[in-house]
Amino acid sequence: MTTPTYSLIKVQEIKNDAYILENGGLRAVLEVTGINFSLLSEKEKWIIINQFKNFIDGLDFPLEILALSRLENINDYLKILHLRLEEEKDPLIKFQLEEYTSFLEDYLENHKIMKKVFYVIVPYDPLEADLGPLTKIKKTSKPEENDKTKFEQLEIRVNYVIDSLFNLGLSAQRLSELQLIELLFETYNPNLRWNQLPKQIIKKLAEKL
Repeated sequence: MTTPTYSLIKVQEIKNDAYILENGGLRAVLEVTGINFSLLSEKEKWIIINQFKNFIDGLDFPLEILALSRLENINDYLKILHLRLEEEKDPLIKFQLEEYTSFLEDYLENHKIMKKVFYVIVPYDPLEADLGPLTKIKKTSKPEENDKTKFEQLEIRVNYVIDSLFNLGLSAQRLSELQLIELLFETYNPNLRWNQLPKQIIKKLAEKL
């Protein structure tokens, strides 16, 4: 019997801007800006590599770095151009806008424009041993940690990672519950252009959680 795809997803619930896994573990997801490394000088490259090494060495919990390549979606930009085109009165500018919009639509139809998106996944699994200075509790004899404690420990880690990435010149934005749903859907539907899924569908999915 064929196993359905959704059985591979170990997310039981999405709550407080985090994935709650079947085993009770939590996962927060940060969307991180990239750096065009090839444009940096050798000195700048060395500084960033050294800072990143120090960041990794200073962690006392695992991190997952996820890089996704997706077909770019510029539909919103095209809508803005069409609105601008309707409002434009100058014939020359109107002609240029028409040509530019037509070029973009044709190019997008016949070429694959890819978008690279970077994520850092911050975990917290209950009753971890030797958590280190970034957490306030150690493994205890209690069979379970309550939800409040787990989310507090996850929050400490998230803030630490965001601050550390900021020191590297990277901006990190934590995904909301709706964005986490969207990420799951688009990850398992790679043929969609990025952010192509209508927001109303995302909201309906959220209501079922």
